[in-house]
Amino acid sequence: MITADRLDRDEQLARMGGEQFDVAVIGGGINGAAIARDGAMRGLRMALIERDDFAGATSSRSSKLIHGGLRYLPQRQFRLVREALAERERLRHVTAPHLVRPINFIFPVYGGRRPSRLTLSAGLSIYDAFARTAPLERHRWIPRGALISRSPRLDRATLKGGVSYFDGWADDARLTIENMLDAAANGAAVANYLEVTGFERAGGRIVAAPLRDRIGGANIELRSKVFINASGPWTDIVRRLDEPGVPSAIRLTKGVHIVFDRAALPLGEALVMAGGDGRIVFATPHASSVIVGTTDTDFDGDPATVAAAADDVGYLIDFMHGFIVDSPGTANVLVSYAGLRALTSTVIGRAPSSVSREQTILTSAAGLISVAGGKLTTHRAIAEQVIALALSTLGKPVEPSPTLTTPLPGARPIESHEKVAKPPNLEANIWRILIDRYGSRAEIVARIVDERPGLEHPLADGVPAIGAEVVFAVRHEMARTLADFMIRRTSLNWRAPRQFGLAARRAAAIMGVEMGWDDRKIAYEIASLVAAEPGPESTVAAENYEHARE
Repeated sequence: MITADRLDRDEQLARMGGEQFDVAVIGGGINGAAIARDGAMRGLRMALIERDDFAGATSSRSSKLIHGGLRYLPQRQFRLVREALAERERLRHVTAPHLVRPINFIFPVYGGRRPSRLTLSAGLSIYDAFARTAPLERHRWIPRGALISRSPRLDRATLKGGVSYFDGWADDARLTIENMLDAAANGAAVANYLEVTGFERAGGRIVAAPLRDRIGGANIELRSKVFINASGPWTDIVRRLDEPGVPSAIRLTKGVHIVFDRAALPLGEALVMAGGDGRIVFATPHASSVIVGTTDTDFDGDPATVAAAADDVGYLIDFMHGFIVDSPGTANVLVSYAGLRALTSTVIGRAPSSVSREQTILTSAAGLISVAGGKLTTHRAIAEQVIALALSTLGKPVEPSPTLTTPLPGARPIESHEKVAKPPNLEANIWRILIDRYGSRAEIVARIVDERPGLEHPLADGVPAIGAEVVFAVRHEMARTLADFMIRRTSLNWRAPRQFGLAARRAAAIMGVEMGWDDRKIAYEIASLVAAEPGPESTVAAENYEHARE
């Protein structure tokens, strides 16, 4: 049961160098965090290290969808879709109902374009059957007139009607953070900004890994019986620390998203746009913004340098123009972001969008287990499979995973409270924001307001985050930089892009008090946020740069 205990990084580092672990996980994205959680809940002595921040790469730069993957049905990836839909329902109703929420999609059907009404209806019938969708949420045909009334901005030329269906969405970074927190609550040692620099062997097997603390500079030796490589886009890089020159096992593809103000793209419901090449682009409205994406193109550079290029943004803008009348242009893009998918296929000639999203697990001669592929939605199932392999390697019995039915921390009570009532020191709208982000753990944020009155206010007008959350992120969620808080803990880069710069300045001041930063360090943190926000033309980055110069 999660408590209000702090998550102290220095204590975690001391554990890394002082304990013998059963399993050490390299990579603090969604798969790595889920693997650490699964192993810790089964009683294994677990360690989790991440070279940057938890959810610092792909796991905070996705489409934010928890879904089966409708577009994988024509590719006959039925097992993947069935598994993903089962996990979607588990997340939504059992393990993460505070984070995973239903979202209604409109899929317009046009004459002369794919898919046809018949094909789409057949696919969604399979989708509903796999998910055991409740009657009120099953897909429905919307006649042309009714669709125009519901979505008046749709291009009406050759429009035949459309289909309404349900899927799910979640803040991907928050989902990752809660998996990490539950791993720690169940005994795992976890730390961000800790980089593996090699492997040490005994008897031909990996038994330890030298680590470098990227914050303090210290060197640590991590000893473990099993090492798991869950580093996503860095999978091959870590594999080559074990086996120099080993052929690539993954294919990196880049997914780019762009964010608009809802005033510029006033969609009442989420929209699915299907291109003639089989690509699908989603436009998903949130409280004050709309996320449009994604692209799917090959990438062969340094994973740390991935960013949204002008061509990527232009592609999405052009794609929208084929479906939405008077859709916004490049000048209306508030921010863009890019992430990398580590796909398991290296087959030449296949389009990235046709490559399977199913996971692959590899084991080297020295015992390094590497997992690549998979989807955000299936992270729990992937972790279950990987830990089963680790248990077998350790000679331990493999039992059903507790993660099948155990809620994440924010979805279960704190201490003895079955429900968390609104504290008197917070306004109702603020409390709703905290509950939506932290679930039952919102009570810990409220205690910080008691301790430091004045931190109950939003970081800036219209920003869905308050000052107490900065302190909470430092004390309880191991945030170490301003970007950790602004991008991974609260996702303000896409939730409030217009107010991002002002909120960053306020958050930096609060974080500075908590962390003991001087004015120079605060200015550095604000300036570093420019590098964390992809897109040189981003208004957010420009605003932060000007603030940092002041």
